Amino acid sequence: MKKILVYGDSNTWGDNFITGIRIEDKYQWVNILGNKLGSDYQIIQEGLPGRLAGLDEVEDLYKNGKTTFEAILKTSSPVDIVIISLGTNDLQLKYNKSSIKIIEDLEWYQETILRVYKEKSLKYFNNKLPKIYYIMPINFEYIDYIFDESCEEKRKDIIKFFKDNNNYNSIISGKLPLSDGIHLNILGHDELANIVYESLIKD
Repeated sequence: MKKILVYGDSNTWGDNFITGIRIEDKYQWVNILGNKLGSDYQIIQEGLPGRLAGLDEVEDLYKNGKTTFEAILKTSSPVDIVIISLGTNDLQLKYNKSSIKIIEDLEWYQETILRVYKEKSLKYFNNKLPKIYYIMPINFEYIDYIFDESCEEKRKDIIKFFKDNNNYNSIISGKLPLSDGIHLNILGHDELANIVYESLIKD
């Protein structure tokens, strides 16, 4: 059986600001993906609302993705595939981050996996380096005090960097249906699951 670790934010978790409650498991893209892949795969769903790729959250420190990633990677090990689905929250206006800084924060995850593999390849990986994928930050709507046109330009910069860099496997979703301007609706979850599925089976 192959194991997939999905480390992401509120869309990986299944958040919905309209209802105020989590989307049912069966409608979350991670679980839809698992059903499509079948019983030969086990998916470890590690999504958290508000999670950043970097360390820029100063109040809710648990949202800083770097603080928990290595521990989760090791507790989930060994895994065959790691999917990083972060970066959207880093684009928020309140963090005032450049696209270059967000790219560097995202690159850190692959660097960390490679470092842990080098240090403890047998213990945590059975001497098999996992395949690493990045889901690029999804589309959003311009919302006062959250996202504006500058955020969209940064998002495009991030996508271009990963798309053009052969060192990374990037999954670009295009424009997905949203529930509240930020989070995927049920149709959006289904579409993203299909996009990720096609990327995985292609490789």
